[in-house]
Amino acid sequence: MNPADSIEAESEVRLLAHIAELIGTSLPLAEVITSAIRLTSLVMGVDGSSILLVDHDSGALTFYAAVGEKADQLKNVTLAKGEGIAGFVAETGLPVVVSDVRRETRFSGRMDQMTGFNTRSIACVPLKVRGELTGVLEAVSRKAGSFGDKELDTLTAVAAPVAIMIENARLISEVRGLHDKLAEASRVKGEYLATMTHELRTPINIVIGNLDLLLGGFVGEVSDKQRKCMETSMRNSGEALNLASGILDLSRFEAGQVAVRVEEFRLEEVWSELELLFRIGLSGKAVELIWEPQASLPPLKTDRIKLKTILSNIVFNSVKYTDRGSIRVSASLSEPEDRIRIDVQDTGSGIPEEFLPLLFEPFRQAQGALTRSRGGVGLGLAIAKRMGNLLRATIEVESMAGKGTTFHIQVPRCYSAE
Repeated sequence: MNPADSIEAESEVRLLAHIAELIGTSLPLAEVITSAIRLTSLVMGVDGSSILLVDHDSGALTFYAAVGEKADQLKNVTLAKGEGIAGFVAETGLPVVVSDVRRETRFSGRMDQMTGFNTRSIACVPLKVRGELTGVLEAVSRKAGSFGDKELDTLTAVAAPVAIMIENARLISEVRGLHDKLAEASRVKGEYLATMTHELRTPINIVIGNLDLLLGGFVGEVSDKQRKCMETSMRNSGEALNLASGILDLSRFEAGQVAVRVEEFRLEEVWSELELLFRIGLSGKAVELIWEPQASLPPLKTDRIKLKTILSNIVFNSVKYTDRGSIRVSASLSEPEDRIRIDVQDTGSGIPEEFLPLLFEPFRQAQGALTRSRGGVGLGLAIAKRMGNLLRATIEVESMAGKGTTFHIQVPRCYSAE
């Protein structure tokens, strides 16, 4: 490595370390994010940088934070879906470098016209959390050719912890907004809120941010043994985030804020989005994950997100309680061909017969000491059942202690509110 590369690598490590320190402060999120992108601009020597968040309903992007000259004029300004380089990155999920905007037809000069800034080159990367795009991180320069692969790598490294911070803040904000309505719930739900509050106080963002830096090799090489330990910690941190998502789903049900949004899609698409997460959950286990769809399954016309949640929660239940053997997920057309049948069969610990009637009740856990040793609060299957009811789907279970569990899901191919 030549001296120049060494200096650049050291600067990037210091930048990421400073961002990790910011995550652990008690400053408001907006101040933390602004400080992070200001540090990024200084290290990269750019004229400005900004974060734009995506509106998933419209696809528009709104400036959430910006630093540099004219930054104040960008506050809350919105780009239309697909507008400019940022819009292209949001639509494709791909990082982009534009050496000279004068030669790039996708560049939108509207922001320059509004602020008087003269953009010549741009680097832009997506902000993603668990594969879901939440926004973009953009750096701009008045000089052509200011960005290359190294600058793009730096932006990509910064994007990971920033995206996690924003997502955690969103979850916590939604939880707080629904807290008043949840306060009227039963004693058991009140106990769960206390558990969730404890989990949210845990510095999830610090853990995930630092682990991501370590696993990415940004602070030095790690041994296989160290990597295994860190991957385990990452999975556990992800479970804490799933816990927050679970309480949000339940809260929306209690508040009557759950609506069905119908779209046409294929079940194979949903599985491909979830399969990697399932395999991460099975890392280190002698378990084979098998996907067996019937050939040429017809498309469904129902709520994609809710069906994805149903499948995710049920398969993750098998992932948690299966240490060896297999998890087999099959999908077929059910007679009289107006429903899709999904079977999730595992060789896990199984469920005692006396607990089966309680399986889909929130905050109830059937596996006793085994459950306590593996975490969770007994919410995933309850949410799956409620979402299944919304979609007019049925979920049934067969199980025996020590013999594994099979879930049978039947979903109407076309959702009908009647």
